[in-house]
Amino acid sequence: MILLTYISYLTFSIAVVFYVGSLCFQNGKIYTQNYFPNDLSTGNAINNTLLTAYYCLNIGLAIWSLNSINEIEGINTLLVELCLRFSFILLVIGILHFSNIYMVHLIHKHLKK
Repeated sequence: MILLTYISYLTFSIAVVFYVGSLCFQNGKIYTQNYFPNDLSTGNAINNTLLTAYYCLNIGLAIWSLNSINEIEGINTLLVELCLRFSFILLVIGILHFSNIYMVHLIHKHLKK
């Protein structure tokens, strides 16, 4: 049962991380190009760096959190564990998204001076 938990958790987590990452990357291009209209390479470099860091951090976190999965006794505990782990990953993704938006704003503000 624990193997099923690991496989389900990693499959869903990595799929969500890649989906949200590609979505934010595509929408982030417009955002960073708007902030750096005279230097598109800087905007693209920031966007690529954010995507790489996002993938590394979230996939690493998903794999690292496998260590803390509790004993699975039945389907109910399996669902509870999966929901707890998925909600944590989604919370981290949301926090990172808003912190990245703020960091790009600060970089733009600093370079504008």
